[in-house]
Amino acid sequence: MIIMQSVPDGYSEAVAYLNSMPQDVVAELCQEVLAFLTYKKGSLESAPFVPKLQAAGLEASTESVRGAANALSYLFRSAARNQISGEDLGKELSGSLAWSDSNIAAIKHVWNQQGRSLMSPELADVVLGVGKLVDLKWKLGVAMSSNNCRNLNSPFITISLKVADPSGQVRERSFEMTVPEFRNFSKQLKEMAAVLETV
Repeated sequence: MIIMQSVPDGYSEAVAYLNSMPQDVVAELCQEVLAFLTYKKGSLESAPFVPKLQAAGLEASTESVRGAANALSYLFRSAARNQISGEDLGKELSGSLAWSDSNIAAIKHVWNQQGRSLMSPELADVVLGVGKLVDLKWKLGVAMSSNNCRNLNSPFITISLKVADPSGQVRERSFEMTVPEFRNFSKQLKEMAAVLETV
């Protein structure tokens, strides 16, 4: 199951809450989330759903609706990232055993109607939040002393990354690692390079 491999904290609780909702409200919330993800709406409005859920006899708050919307957002982003069809999305959700049949039907229906817009190439980088690595620099340094230790003599590596976010703005991030951490980082980069060569 591609989508369910690394779900965020609170996902299971949000799915359980979604399963208690009426199918028409779930479908409407799906449409709201997709409109937000495709930039048709500037913000995701959770307040209008509270009275609808309370009228259906459920305890509802903007936080609980926001949690449900976040679970749907994760689901739709993952489906777009993996280019999953509505049919395959339905199978994944059924296989997870967490979703009710009525919610699977609602999600699948909305995804079949509007999901393709989320997978369009012009939205892919923006919606999926994928930045592009512009530059990577590293340097070796030695900490000679500190307030707590006069003869520290500890080597460290500083990594500086330049990443262009989806809007095109380049941001620079720097972080330090110990030599063993850098060795592990380097090993992981080599493993990624080896995997990429097989693709």
